[in-house]
Amino acid sequence: MRVLADTNIVALAVRMLRDIGHDVVYVAERESDPGDSALLAEASREGRIFVGKNRDIGALVHRDSQPHSGVLLLDDLGNAVEETQLIVSTFGAHGPQLAAGAFLRAGPAGVRHSQ
Repeated sequence: MRVLADTNIVALAVRMLRDIGHDVVYVAERESDPGDSALLAEASREGRIFVGKNRDIGALVHRDSQPHSGVLLLDDLGNAVEETQLIVSTFGAHGPQLAAGAFLRAGPAGVRHSQ
């Protein structure tokens, strides 16, 4: 899958996603971060699933109706290994939903479809 990972995603997760064959653009590898709205628009234009932790993404999608090509919004677990496992397992179990444009929220309580 094509993914755009925000700067707040741990590098370990980006490496793991790449290792298992995903095409990942990682904003932390750029010189600057243009902000959530611009990143969500970029992901949509390029057909990428946006992965991040910033709750503003929910407002952009649900309140402002900004288009997207799928969003995985993560709770901050504070542990790089746990966050990596959560991201990889969510892509494994819910990849088709994300690729179809779903907005999913993942955390310790599981993965849920956000309305």
